[in-house]
Amino acid sequence: MQKLDAALQRFVEQQDLYNEAHGLFKQHDLRPREQPSQPEVDKRIPLSPELVYLYTHYEMRDANAEGSLKMKNAAVEIGDAALLSFVAPEHLHRQQQGYRWIGMNEPYEESPSWKANHVVIANFNDDPLIVDTSAANSPVYAAFEGGEPRRIADSLSDLFTALSILIEAARAYGGEVKDEETFETKPEYLEHIEPLLIDLLGAEYTAHLVDYLSLR
Repeated sequence: MQKLDAALQRFVEQQDLYNEAHGLFKQHDLRPREQPSQPEVDKRIPLSPELVYLYTHYEMRDANAEGSLKMKNAAVEIGDAALLSFVAPEHLHRQQQGYRWIGMNEPYEESPSWKANHVVIANFNDDPLIVDTSAANSPVYAAFEGGEPRRIADSLSDLFTALSILIEAARAYGGEVKDEETFETKPEYLEHIEPLLIDLLGAEYTAHLVDYLSLR
């Protein structure tokens, strides 16, 4: 888990630097736990070793969710371009509703088209970010615009490294990644991030990630 731990540490560092300078949310982030703690996860949710490590050593802090029925999640800002919500482990079951479990009321039914080993850990604009918990290193997929999930990273560690790259670059542009008039991603931001992402993820997965986050 050394690679994942290093990726998470880098992610938290970039997240904190960005939030200090430009962040819109307070006490609404991903934080290292003071002591490892076994996560409270519904027994029907399969966890890979990487997800167990993430949830054991890190928490999704959400001050606004305390004492409410709101689904607790950590907000991950990528400049003014994207806001990802990473759900807390105790709410993973709720996060699967509409994907693995379907229906308007309990008891929900299992979707015949959803793979039970696919776990939605976050979302962007209601589009899911998915971990394949049955595969080595926890590959990550993203589904958007109602399409089939596409792989965006070969491992959970690569995902968090990619997010670090995106956040660090957004900070370099003062958090202003989108053109104010056209609302399109600034070409210079894409020119900054794409070579770094391709070096990490490869061209195909980079294209999928950029599409998922509506950066192109």
